[in-house]
Amino acid sequence: MVNEKTIWCSKQNHPELVIKDCIREFNLNSKQAEKLRFILMNRGINKWLLARRRFITLKHKVKDIMKESISQYGHKHPLVKHIKKIQAEMQNIAKLPRWIEWGVHIHRKMKANEEEIVIKGKHC
Repeated sequence: MVNEKTIWCSKQNHPELVIKDCIREFNLNSKQAEKLRFILMNRGINKWLLARRRFITLKHKVKDIMKESISQYGHKHPLVKHIKKIQAEMQNIAKLPRWIEWGVHIHRKMKANEEEIVIKGKHC
């Protein structure tokens, strides 16, 4: 059984992992699996999995820029302070816990949706 600690053992970042889980769990046939692939793409899941990969690459680039800026300008330079702040925010996003529960209601306003999101576990 998956819980807040063991969730870190599961592979992620590829829509086909979701498809394989659903085939196994719900005994989907090939036509149903193909329909699920379309649903994931249509709802933007594929986009966000790719965006996550690109975000991580960007996070590493920002870290390299921060290191270069520190060596060029020092820690107290305003530009370095801004880059550090951006890098810290990116790091915080990238290290969110995986156990995130969304509410079952779909609200028109994002704030109402966000109020129903529950984040459990520790940052990685």
